[in-house]
Amino acid sequence: MTVKDGLIALFVIVAWGINFLFMKLPLMEISPILLGFLRFVFLLFPVILFVKVPKCDYRWLIFYGLAISFGQFSLMFLAIHQGMPTSLAALVHQAQVFFTVILASVFFKEKIRVWHVIAMTMAIMGLALIGVGQYQGVMPMIGVWLVLASAFSWAVGNLIVKKLGNVKPLPLVIWGNVSTLIAFGAMSVVMYGIGGVAEQIGSLTWQGWIGVLYLAYVAGLLGYSSWGYLLSRYPTSQIAPLTLIVPVLALFVGFSLLKETLNAWHWIGAVVIMTALVVQVFGGRILKKLGKS
Repeated sequence: MTVKDGLIALFVIVAWGINFLFMKLPLMEISPILLGFLRFVFLLFPVILFVKVPKCDYRWLIFYGLAISFGQFSLMFLAIHQGMPTSLAALVHQAQVFFTVILASVFFKEKIRVWHVIAMTMAIMGLALIGVGQYQGVMPMIGVWLVLASAFSWAVGNLIVKKLGNVKPLPLVIWGNVSTLIAFGAMSVVMYGIGGVAEQIGSLTWQGWIGVLYLAYVAGLLGYSSWGYLLSRYPTSQIAPLTLIVPVLALFVGFSLLKETLNAWHWIGAVVIMTALVVQVFGGRILKKLGKS
């Protein structure tokens, strides 16, 4: 990976690492579905007026938006709204790494190595421990399932990016999310009516608006166009695990700014999943070194 691409990867990691804080701010004031609608209103406008439609099958553009954006964020916003701690959500969300590798193996015939199997087994054990923590605590298990579903939706979106090939990242993020905006907008009107939508938007404070704008422009427009750029240039198994640092940053933000606390089961599960991610990223190098020694 070049120095420039390494810096782009670092930006994505940091932007997404503190992303969960900015999800929490507006979710204290408006509903998850309406937050999704506002996020994509600002992500698309006015940028869409200056970006050409990418030359690709439009059906894949629609699927891209419904998977990597509507599916992922509607489920994630709902999980946090249900009381899932942002620090824990960020960690469980990294299941997308394992979902992506499995799906890439099935649909693109990318090889699953021994260390991938070990890492995925460890991740399952870690998630089971977190499940015990949810059961032992006061937080509903539904939050974990919603985040896992969100992670799977992200992984599906990763494969669609791979399928699209050399589509430029910015046009993909903009035009690929037209379907996302329509889906969130339709759900908002059906659930709350036009009057209810207007009332919620009017209740947003400056903190809520900061959260919406960060999600739209930093984590969304810049983050996902950069992510798409990296996926188009490097193997999925190399890029997907680069989000390893995201839950670490989210844990720090959750504890230092949001005063979130986890029980012992959560911590043990978190350590197991983080170890699994390390094995996923560095397992091949470790085995090569052991083979040479």
